[in-house]
Amino acid sequence: MLISVIIATHNPAMEPLVRVLAALRVQTLPLWQWELIVVDNCSRPLLRDRIDLSWHPAGRVIREDRLGLTVARLAGFAEARTDIAVLVDDDNVLEPDYLAQVKTIAAQHPNLGVWSGSVVLEFAADAVPPPPAWRANLTERHVLRDAISSNRYDHESTPWGAGLCVRREAFTAYARELVHNPLRRELDLHGQSLLYGGDTDIAYVACANGYAKGVFSRLTVLHLIPARRCTPEYLQKSMEGHAYSSVMHEFILSSTVPPYFTNPVWLARQWLRRLFMPLPERVQATCHARGVARAVRNIRMLQQPR
Repeated sequence: MLISVIIATHNPAMEPLVRVLAALRVQTLPLWQWELIVVDNCSRPLLRDRIDLSWHPAGRVIREDRLGLTVARLAGFAEARTDIAVLVDDDNVLEPDYLAQVKTIAAQHPNLGVWSGSVVLEFAADAVPPPPAWRANLTERHVLRDAISSNRYDHESTPWGAGLCVRREAFTAYARELVHNPLRRELDLHGQSLLYGGDTDIAYVACANGYAKGVFSRLTVLHLIPARRCTPEYLQKSMEGHAYSSVMHEFILSSTVPPYFTNPVWLARQWLRRLFMPLPERVQATCHARGVARAVRNIRMLQQPR
Protein backbone atom coordinates (compact mmCIF):
# COMPACT_ATOMS: atom_id res chain seq x y z
CA MET A 1 0.00 0.00 0.00
CA LEU A 2 1.49 3.31 -1.16
CA ILE A 3 -1.07 6.09 -0.74
CA SER A 4 -3.70 7.14 1.80
CA VAL A 5 -6.63 9.17 0.51
CA ILE A 6 -7.96 11.29 3.38
CA ILE A 7 -11.34 13.00 3.09
CA ALA A 8 -12.08 15.31 6.02
CA THR A 9 -15.71 16.43 6.01
CA HIS A 10 -18.20 18.26 8.22
CA ASN A 11 -21.94 17.91 7.52
CA PRO A 12 -21.36 17.27 3.81
CA ALA A 13 -23.91 17.58 1.04
CA MET A 14 -24.40 13.96 0.08
CA GLU A 15 -24.76 14.31 -3.69
CA PRO A 16 -21.28 15.83 -4.22
CA LEU A 17 -19.74 13.39 -1.74
CA VAL A 18 -21.23 10.46 -3.68
CA ARG A 19 -19.53 11.81 -6.83
CA VAL A 20 -16.23 12.19 -4.96
CA LEU A 21 -16.37 8.55 -3.83
CA ALA A 22 -17.47 7.36 -7.29
CA ALA A 23 -14.42 9.02 -8.84
CA LEU A 24 -12.19 7.27 -6.33
CA ARG A 25 -13.83 3.96 -7.10
CA VAL A 26 -12.71 4.15 -10.77
CA GLN A 27 -9.11 5.18 -10.11
CA THR A 28 -6.66 3.35 -12.37
CA LEU A 29 -4.33 2.68 -9.43
CA PRO A 30 -5.29 -0.77 -8.07
CA LEU A 31 -7.21 -0.74 -4.79
CA TRP A 32 -4.55 -2.76 -3.02
CA GLN A 33 -2.06 0.10 -3.54
CA TRP A 34 -4.06 2.72 -1.64
CA GLU A 35 -6.38 3.11 1.33
CA LEU A 36 -9.38 5.37 1.87
CA ILE A 37 -9.98 7.20 5.17
CA VAL A 38 -13.04 9.40 5.59
CA VAL A 39 -12.79 11.62 8.67
CA ASP A 40 -16.23 12.53 9.98
CA ASN A 41 -15.64 15.89 11.67
CA CYS A 42 -18.60 16.42 14.03
CA SER A 43 -21.25 15.64 11.39
CA ARG A 44 -24.85 15.16 12.44
CA PRO A 45 -26.16 12.55 11.80
CA LEU A 46 -23.12 10.29 11.89
CA LEU A 47 -21.53 9.86 8.49
CA ARG A 48 -20.75 6.16 8.81
CA ASP A 49 -24.48 5.45 8.63
CA ARG A 50 -24.86 7.33 5.33
CA ILE A 51 -22.00 6.21 3.07
CA ASP A 52 -20.97 2.78 1.80
CA LEU A 53 -17.24 2.05 1.56
CA SER A 54 -17.65 -1.72 1.29
CA TRP A 55 -16.27 -1.58 -2.27
CA HIS A 56 -12.82 -0.69 -0.88
CA PRO A 57 -10.96 -3.37 1.13
CA ALA A 58 -9.12 -0.64 3.09
CA GLY A 59 -11.90 1.93 3.24
CA ARG A 60 -13.15 3.17 6.60
CA VAL A 61 -14.82 6.07 8.39
CA ILE A 62 -13.28 7.48 11.55
CA ARG A 63 -14.69 10.15 13.84
CA GLU A 64 -13.06 13.38 15.04
CA ASP A 65 -15.18 15.33 17.52
CA ARG A 66 -13.01 18.44 17.68
CA LEU A 67 -14.25 20.83 15.01
CA GLY A 68 -11.78 22.07 12.41
CA LEU A 69 -10.19 20.99 9.16
CA THR A 70 -6.67 20.88 10.62
CA VAL A 71 -7.54 18.60 13.53
CA ALA A 72 -9.56 16.37 11.20
CA ARG A 73 -6.58 16.00 8.88
CA LEU A 74 -4.35 15.23 11.86
CA ALA A 75 -6.74 12.44 12.81
CA GLY A 76 -6.60 11.11 9.25
CA PHE A 77 -2.81 11.05 9.25
CA ALA A 78 -2.74 9.31 12.62
CA GLU A 79 -4.94 6.60 11.08
CA ALA A 80 -2.98 6.35 7.81
CA ARG A 81 -0.63 3.44 7.16
CA THR A 82 1.31 4.83 4.20
CA ASP A 83 4.01 7.43 3.54
CA ILE A 84 1.99 9.58 1.11
CA ALA A 85 -1.40 11.15 1.76
CA VAL A 86 -3.74 12.75 -0.76
CA LEU A 87 -6.03 15.27 0.95
CA VAL A 88 -9.38 15.34 -0.84
CA ASP A 89 -12.24 17.65 0.08
CA ASP A 90 -15.83 16.43 0.00
CA ASP A 91 -16.41 18.33 -3.26
CA ASN A 92 -13.21 17.29 -5.11
CA VAL A 93 -13.61 14.85 -7.99
CA LEU A 94 -10.25 13.36 -8.99
CA GLU A 95 -9.41 12.50 -12.58
CA PRO A 96 -9.29 8.67 -13.02
CA ASP A 97 -5.48 8.58 -13.23
CA TYR A 98 -4.90 11.00 -10.35
CA LEU A 99 -3.57 8.48 -7.83
CA ALA A 100 -1.48 6.71 -10.47
CA GLN A 101 0.11 10.05 -11.35
CA VAL A 102 0.72 10.79 -7.66
CA LYS A 103 2.61 7.51 -7.39
CA THR A 104 4.72 8.34 -10.45
CA ILE A 105 5.52 11.88 -9.32
CA ALA A 106 6.52 10.67 -5.84
CA ALA A 107 8.95 8.18 -7.37
CA GLN A 108 10.41 10.71 -9.82
CA HIS A 109 10.89 13.45 -7.20
CA PRO A 110 11.92 11.88 -3.87
CA ASN A 111 12.68 15.31 -2.34
CA LEU A 112 9.20 16.60 -3.08
CA GLY A 113 7.29 17.06 0.19
CA VAL A 114 4.02 18.66 -0.99
CA TRP A 115 2.41 18.94 -4.43
CA SER A 116 -0.86 19.34 -6.34
CA GLY A 117 -2.16 20.37 -9.78
CA SER A 118 -4.94 22.08 -11.69
CA VAL A 119 -8.36 22.79 -10.22
CA VAL A 120 -11.23 23.03 -12.72
CA LEU A 121 -14.56 24.44 -11.57
CA GLU A 122 -17.88 22.76 -12.31
CA PHE A 123 -20.84 24.99 -11.46
CA ALA A 124 -24.18 23.57 -10.42
CA ALA A 125 -26.99 23.94 -12.94
CA ASP A 126 -28.71 26.61 -10.84
CA ALA A 127 -25.51 28.57 -10.13
CA VAL A 128 -24.60 31.90 -11.71
CA PRO A 129 -20.83 31.67 -12.34
CA PRO A 130 -18.94 34.64 -10.89
CA PRO A 131 -16.69 36.94 -12.95
CA PRO A 132 -13.38 35.30 -13.94
CA ALA A 133 -11.50 37.76 -11.70
CA TRP A 134 -13.23 36.27 -8.66
CA ARG A 135 -12.82 32.58 -9.44
CA ALA A 136 -9.48 32.14 -7.70
CA ASN A 137 -11.53 32.50 -4.51
CA LEU A 138 -13.16 29.19 -5.50
CA THR A 139 -9.64 27.71 -5.98
CA GLU A 140 -9.73 27.74 -9.78
CA ARG A 141 -6.22 27.09 -11.07
CA HIS A 142 -4.85 26.05 -14.44
CA VAL A 143 -1.31 24.67 -14.25
CA LEU A 144 0.21 25.03 -17.71
CA ARG A 145 3.69 23.83 -16.81
CA ASP A 146 5.25 21.92 -13.94
CA ALA A 147 7.01 23.97 -11.26
CA ILE A 148 9.14 22.77 -8.34
CA SER A 149 10.94 24.90 -5.75
CA SER A 150 12.05 24.86 -2.13
CA ASN A 151 11.67 28.65 -1.91
CA ARG A 152 8.47 29.58 -0.08
CA TYR A 153 8.37 32.93 -1.89
CA ASP A 154 8.07 31.17 -5.25
CA HIS A 155 4.30 31.28 -5.57
CA GLU A 156 4.14 29.52 -8.92
CA SER A 157 5.29 26.26 -7.29
CA THR A 158 3.09 26.56 -4.18
CA PRO A 159 0.38 23.86 -4.29
CA TRP A 160 -3.27 24.54 -3.53
CA GLY A 161 -5.47 22.48 -1.28
CA ALA A 162 -7.69 20.49 -3.64
CA GLY A 163 -6.03 17.10 -4.08
CA LEU A 164 -3.00 18.13 -2.03
CA CYS A 165 -0.35 15.39 -1.80
CA VAL A 166 1.88 15.25 1.29
CA ARG A 167 4.72 12.97 2.33
CA ARG A 168 4.49 11.70 5.88
CA GLU A 169 7.77 13.36 6.91
CA ALA A 170 6.52 16.75 5.74
CA PHE A 171 3.21 16.40 7.54
CA THR A 172 4.94 15.17 10.70
CA ALA A 173 7.04 18.34 10.66
CA TYR A 174 3.83 20.36 10.22
CA ALA A 175 2.21 18.58 13.17
CA ARG A 176 5.21 19.51 15.32
CA GLU A 177 4.85 23.16 14.31
CA LEU A 178 1.20 23.09 15.34
CA VAL A 179 2.29 22.08 18.84
CA HIS A 180 4.87 24.86 19.03
CA ASN A 181 2.50 27.51 17.65
CA PRO A 182 -1.19 26.65 18.09
CA LEU A 183 -2.15 29.86 16.25
CA ARG A 184 -1.42 27.92 13.06
CA ARG A 185 -4.66 26.03 13.63
CA GLU A 186 -6.54 29.26 12.92
CA LEU A 187 -5.46 29.15 9.26
CA ASP A 188 -8.13 26.66 8.23
CA LEU A 189 -11.85 26.10 8.08
CA HIS A 190 -13.82 25.71 11.31
CA GLY A 191 -17.36 24.61 10.50
CA GLN A 192 -18.83 27.40 8.36
CA SER A 193 -16.06 29.96 8.93
CA LEU A 194 -14.12 31.03 5.84
CA LEU A 195 -10.46 31.00 6.82
CA TYR A 196 -7.64 29.73 4.66
CA GLY A 197 -3.93 29.07 4.63
CA GLY A 198 -3.47 25.64 6.18
CA ASP A 199 -2.48 24.07 2.87
CA THR A 200 0.05 26.81 2.19
CA ASP A 201 1.37 26.46 5.71
CA ILE A 202 2.02 22.74 5.14
CA ALA A 203 3.99 23.64 2.01
CA TYR A 204 6.03 26.33 3.79
CA VAL A 205 6.85 24.01 6.69
CA ALA A 206 7.94 21.35 4.19
CA CYS A 207 10.33 23.85 2.58
CA ALA A 208 11.70 24.88 5.98
CA ASN A 209 12.50 21.22 6.65
CA GLY A 210 14.45 20.61 3.46
CA TYR A 211 11.68 19.47 1.10
CA ALA A 212 10.50 20.98 -2.15
CA LYS A 213 6.94 21.92 -3.14
CA GLY A 214 5.47 21.67 -6.60
CA VAL A 215 2.57 21.76 -9.04
CA PHE A 216 2.05 19.43 -12.00
CA SER A 217 -0.07 19.85 -15.12
CA ARG A 218 -0.85 16.12 -15.23
CA LEU A 219 -2.84 16.33 -11.96
CA THR A 220 -6.41 17.62 -12.29
CA VAL A 221 -9.24 17.96 -9.78
CA LEU A 222 -12.81 18.91 -10.62
CA HIS A 223 -14.16 21.24 -7.92
CA LEU A 224 -17.95 21.07 -7.57
CA ILE A 225 -19.43 24.52 -6.90
CA PRO A 226 -23.03 24.83 -5.62
CA ALA A 227 -25.15 27.91 -6.26
CA ARG A 228 -24.75 29.22 -2.70
CA ARG A 229 -21.00 29.63 -3.23
CA CYS A 230 -21.56 31.82 -6.27
CA THR A 231 -23.53 34.53 -4.49
CA PRO A 232 -21.83 37.92 -4.11
CA GLU A 233 -22.22 37.66 -0.33
CA TYR A 234 -20.37 34.34 -0.13
CA LEU A 235 -17.63 35.36 -2.56
CA GLN A 236 -16.99 38.66 -0.81
CA LYS A 237 -16.79 36.87 2.54
CA SER A 238 -14.32 34.46 0.94
CA MET A 239 -12.21 37.32 -0.42
CA GLU A 240 -12.07 38.92 3.02
CA GLY A 241 -11.20 35.55 4.57
CA HIS A 242 -8.32 35.02 2.15
CA ALA A 243 -6.88 38.46 2.93
CA TYR A 244 -7.29 37.99 6.67
CA SER A 245 -5.61 34.59 6.54
CA SER A 246 -2.68 35.83 4.43
CA VAL A 247 -1.82 38.54 6.98
CA MET A 248 -2.22 36.14 9.90
CA HIS A 249 -0.01 33.62 8.11
CA GLU A 250 2.74 36.18 7.63
CA PHE A 251 2.48 37.08 11.33
CA ILE A 252 2.76 33.40 12.29
CA LEU A 253 5.86 32.97 10.11
CA SER A 254 7.69 36.17 10.99
CA SER A 255 5.99 37.54 14.15
CA THR A 256 5.51 40.83 12.28
CA VAL A 257 2.93 42.54 10.10
CA PRO A 258 4.21 44.07 6.83
CA PRO A 259 4.63 47.75 7.79
CA TYR A 260 2.78 49.09 4.76
CA PHE A 261 -0.43 47.48 6.04
CA THR A 262 -0.40 50.00 8.90
CA ASN A 263 1.09 52.97 7.01
CA PRO A 264 -1.56 55.72 6.62
CA VAL A 265 -0.01 57.02 3.36
CA TRP A 266 0.03 53.55 1.79
CA LEU A 267 -3.53 52.89 2.94
CA ALA A 268 -4.72 56.21 1.47
CA ARG A 269 -3.07 55.42 -1.86
CA GLN A 270 -4.73 52.02 -1.95
CA TRP A 271 -8.12 53.64 -1.29
CA LEU A 272 -7.61 56.11 -4.16
CA ARG A 273 -6.44 53.32 -6.46
CA ARG A 274 -9.61 51.33 -5.78
CA LEU A 275 -11.78 54.24 -6.93
CA PHE A 276 -10.55 53.83 -10.52
CA MET A 277 -10.73 50.04 -10.77
CA PRO A 278 -13.35 48.18 -12.82
CA LEU A 279 -16.21 47.02 -10.58
CA PRO A 280 -15.20 43.32 -10.05
CA GLU A 281 -11.62 44.28 -9.21
CA ARG A 282 -12.79 47.16 -6.99
CA VAL A 283 -15.07 44.87 -4.98
CA GLN A 284 -12.27 42.35 -4.52
CA ALA A 285 -9.78 45.03 -3.47
CA THR A 286 -12.27 46.44 -0.97
CA CYS A 287 -12.86 43.00 0.56
CA HIS A 288 -9.11 42.48 0.70
CA ALA A 289 -8.69 45.77 2.59
CA ARG A 290 -11.37 44.75 5.11
CA GLY A 291 -9.69 41.39 5.69
CA VAL A 292 -6.28 43.02 6.19
CA ALA A 293 -7.71 45.57 8.63
CA ARG A 294 -9.43 42.84 10.65
CA ALA A 295 -6.23 40.80 10.82
CA VAL A 296 -4.18 43.81 11.95
CA ARG A 297 -6.71 44.53 14.72
CA ASN A 298 -6.60 40.93 15.92
CA ILE A 299 -2.80 40.84 15.85
CA ARG A 300 -2.63 44.02 17.94
CA MET A 301 -4.94 42.39 20.47
CA LEU A 302 -2.67 39.33 20.57
CA GLN A 303 0.35 41.56 21.18
CA GLN A 304 -1.19 43.39 24.12
CA PRO A 305 0.25 42.48 27.54
CA ARG A 306 -1.92 40.12 29.56
